[in-house]
Amino acid sequence: MIILLGMRSNHFDVVDLPSMIWPSNPSVPSKRFRLFVAADTKNSTVDALSAFAYSALEKGMVYFCSWGPDCERFHDIVDEVILEDDLGRRRFVGPDESAFVQTTWHAKHELDEALDYFAKFARPPGSFEPDSDYWLAISVGNAEWAASIRRILSAAKFL
Repeated sequence: MIILLGMRSNHFDVVDLPSMIWPSNPSVPSKRFRLFVAADTKNSTVDALSAFAYSALEKGMVYFCSWGPDCERFHDIVDEVILEDDLGRRRFVGPDESAFVQTTWHAKHELDEALDYFAKFARPPGSFEPDSDYWLAISVGNAEWAASIRRILSAAKFL
């Protein structure tokens, strides 16, 4: 079950997922988007995290921020999916050489600090930036995080 929290803004949506499975029909109003995932991925398999990353990339993710327990590993798996594609079919490349999918992890930050970074500094490089003025935040298995994300992003200044 997908729970959208609050009204959609011009800039972002918050989605609360029960498990690490990409939502079947998130409505992303732009060609590209920036993604923040708050999750405890310690018990998630590489296959599950890879499938999630692949689905996000397929839908247009051009910037990825991970936060929560084991977020470094999740970040690294997303990077591996991007690299594997770059060496293979090249489905997620940009319109020119200036574009690449940027990824960050925020293990040493509190949730509000990580979200502040996401709102202010998660800017896709080069030609991926146009049509990417949409931020999607996903909380996996933690309704309290989802509520905090909604509250923090509602007050954020998006740059």
